[in-house]
Amino acid sequence: MVKRILILGGGVSGYVAAKRILEGLKEVNEQAEITVINKDPYHYMPPLFFDVALGYASPESTRASLANLEKYGIKVVVDEAQSIDAANRTVAGTKDKYQYDYLVVALGIDYGWNAYPGLDKEGVHNYDLDGAIKAKKALDQVKDGQNVTILVPELPYRCGIYPYEIATALSAFFRARNKKVSIRLIDPMPSPAASLGPAIARFLHDQLEYYGVEYHPNSKFREIDPSKKSVIVEGGEFKYDVLIKVPPSRLPKPLAASEGFAWKQDPRWTAVLPNARHPQYDDIYLVGEHALPPLGIGLAGVFVESLAITAATNILGDLVGGFGPAFVPSPVSCVGYAGDKGWAGTCELPFDQDKGTYTMKCYFTGVYTIGRLLKQAFYHGWLDGLGG
Repeated sequence: MVKRILILGGGVSGYVAAKRILEGLKEVNEQAEITVINKDPYHYMPPLFFDVALGYASPESTRASLANLEKYGIKVVVDEAQSIDAANRTVAGTKDKYQYDYLVVALGIDYGWNAYPGLDKEGVHNYDLDGAIKAKKALDQVKDGQNVTILVPELPYRCGIYPYEIATALSAFFRARNKKVSIRLIDPMPSPAASLGPAIARFLHDQLEYYGVEYHPNSKFREIDPSKKSVIVEGGEFKYDVLIKVPPSRLPKPLAASEGFAWKQDPRWTAVLPNARHPQYDDIYLVGEHALPPLGIGLAGVFVESLAITAATNILGDLVGGFGPAFVPSPVSCVGYAGDKGWAGTCELPFDQDKGTYTMKCYFTGVYTIGRLLKQAFYHGWLDGLGG
């Protein structure tokens, strides 16, 4: 009997899992029914929303049609998952119910804008396409002498290097336009991207200084006062003209609505084993950002890609043998923006047997004038690979 593999989410981790499972099956001439369920018809590349906000990319260039997966034999359903009945191997969507033999949950995170007073009413962001378009309009209207404040309300957050990228990129952006605009970064971290190690932290701190960013580490956010256009932190407040906000991470609604998925230590995340399996159900794999913190891993696309590869390998091992058991591959590399340049780092993810989690050991590998273009080319090339 042909096995049914259901993948919730058509982002990076869902796409990678679907393609890896399909490729593995073809290698041994086996078949399975692979279905990707996504709430809209597009696969987006979120790092390109950054470029939309700064006017370096068009909204259309950030996405590709998920329907293109069907040319490989992967079924695509546009529906929004509502809940998971793990005992009966069923997912309820808004349009239908779906049965599975294996379930891969790749739902990313939800944004908790209501978690702090005023955060839902004020500010712009570029964490989705609609937000990026609104952010571009706000940045285009900034005038000489105004202040742009970047707020990180809590840890951890999606893309750990983002605040330092946007702060330095905005400084370069306004300098290139001969606008005297002050940039401020309010950060709960003790130093820039402290979890990535001292070398990367030192580099990012130097870049913030070079680009004249007013940096406030160890800031404990309280609320936003829209009437005064102020960010209030423990011990003070900061006035702004434009506020750029990083979203608080929350458990995706389909997981929050389903029994047995929230991590007891912190319900913002899912419980997960180091091989990407659900602790209770060995037919469910969790590969979205919602699964990374319990594994000791930061929130970033390179890490969900690694987790998706892990899940795909273990599913193939169950189906046909000869694959796995697999754990998160290491090392991974990433490229970030530093003003008008790019920089690169590498992270190893050794498994700590005593803690039962992975650890992150990251290294700074260099800054490159062409690095920014390479990063943009990689993301556009990824989408071209899914093109029709």
